[in-house]
Amino acid sequence: MKERLTSRKFAHLLVVMSILLGLMAYRTWFAAAPATADSQKNDQICDLSHSPCSATIADLPLTVSLANSSIRPEHDFQLQVSGVARGLMPTKSWLEGQEMFMGRIPVSFSQQGEGLWQASTQVGACTSHRMVWLLTIEWSNGQRQQMALSVTR
Repeated sequence: MKERLTSRKFAHLLVVMSILLGLMAYRTWFAAAPATADSQKNDQICDLSHSPCSATIADLPLTVSLANSSIRPEHDFQLQVSGVARGLMPTKSWLEGQEMFMGRIPVSFSQQGEGLWQASTQVGACTSHRMVWLLTIEWSNGQRQQMALSVTR
């Protein structure tokens, strides 16, 4: 039982293909802009496990460091952010794996003094010998920064 491609079926096929191509073109060329402008993002990758990370947030330098010298999986460690401008605060922060997704671990900072914020957190154990975690901090002025954190078993 062979069916022929009639002009009516061909017209329907052209209409469907035109709609699909139009949707694909719309999605490609008119996709929504990113939620934050590039000028308000500060995605910085530095290895926090070897040295403190410096960044510029709200045109002022600040430093993110570890209070503990070594980090062990499934054990608490302290993160410190110093030099934070008055009125600026971390609104949301988390840890997540860089090469392997192991979920998001929320990090809650509390103010310890003028311009000093501290958080106690931990990371999960991984099957690989060395795991790289990304600490992401979103600030109240809309800027964001990321720092890498190496953890070995």
